[in-house]
Amino acid sequence: MATLRLDQVELLHVQRRLAHPFRISLGAVTAREFVVLRGRADNLVVYGEANIDARPFYASETVATVWDIITEVLLPPLLGRSFGSIEEVCQTWQSVRGHDYAKAAVEHLYWDLLGQIQGESIQQLLGGQGETVEVGTSHSIQADTQTFLQDIESALELGIRRIKIKVQPGWDDQPLAMIREHFGEITLMADANAAYLPEHLDHLAKLDRHEMLMLEQPLPSLDLVHHRELASRLNTPLCLDEGAHDLSMVENAVTFDACKIVNIKVGRVGGLSQAKRIHDWCHARQIPVWCGRRTGSGISMASELALATLPGFRHPADHGIELVQETLDHFVDITQFHRAGAEVRVPVEPGIGVLVDDAMLDRLSLRRLLCESSTHQI
Repeated sequence: MATLRLDQVELLHVQRRLAHPFRISLGAVTAREFVVLRGRADNLVVYGEANIDARPFYASETVATVWDIITEVLLPPLLGRSFGSIEEVCQTWQSVRGHDYAKAAVEHLYWDLLGQIQGESIQQLLGGQGETVEVGTSHSIQADTQTFLQDIESALELGIRRIKIKVQPGWDDQPLAMIREHFGEITLMADANAAYLPEHLDHLAKLDRHEMLMLEQPLPSLDLVHHRELASRLNTPLCLDEGAHDLSMVENAVTFDACKIVNIKVGRVGGLSQAKRIHDWCHARQIPVWCGRRTGSGISMASELALATLPGFRHPADHGIELVQETLDHFVDITQFHRAGAEVRVPVEPGIGVLVDDAMLDRLSLRRLLCESSTHQI
């Protein structure tokens, strides 16, 4: 049995530029700030990532809350202590409510460590199968419809087979109709990021005419009642994203007929262990799942692609924005993922399976903090 022990973890507050603003119903993003963890155990270097925002944009957690919870709550009972399994690590924060992105980042360090010690990839540790994962692209809300259509055309020319667009009230039926008119029967879905309210149900029901793969999170995350009502009026399957924040919520939503598909984001659900639990529950009941993505780095991407090789992941993963569309400031070279069309190679080396450019990572860091087992903070 592997002995998992970290004596030192460095937190890095990273900022990456985006080549173009990315707009969803919640607002536009021009740069991404998130937290990377770099841990050391003997002669091994391991990584974790919390791909969250500087302000409560997508979720209630932020860079600041993740930073504080990791340094003050999650790391103190871990550093310098030996564990026999990932499960033992996670038990140390059993009494900590919420803060799932922080937990996922710390847990990720130990998945990387376990893989490197045992000489296995995270895919092998999770029990996934297959060399590649299909990815799709996500296209932001845009005032310039010509640019919007050109972006989609470029993705299709690169071999992408699933197109997702962001929608909100006032930007939904028109762009979907334009896509159908210009590109025909492509695989198409829409993501609302909870932008609609119950009074929009009649309007949302009319989107059925676009024959989409799914409509993702149209209503507020906790509103299962109106998701269920909408689902009963649609042929288009409803998918939960923000509303699928843990296994209990997924169980309730599926049992209540409030969704037919589940988007699993590793950080949102608290880490790979919880993500696999949700997958296993859904797969046993033939509920399709797919792997969502928040723009971060190849550190988190590598493990998400490994997760997406489990058998219940039946739809393309949401990783095309970084692997197909233009992004900047990579400290994990994306050519390591060997994309061919819509298919992306899953890293097979031990641990996360990709090389990190530490010099670039350091240059992109706005602040750093070193935590050690002896003095806790330096």
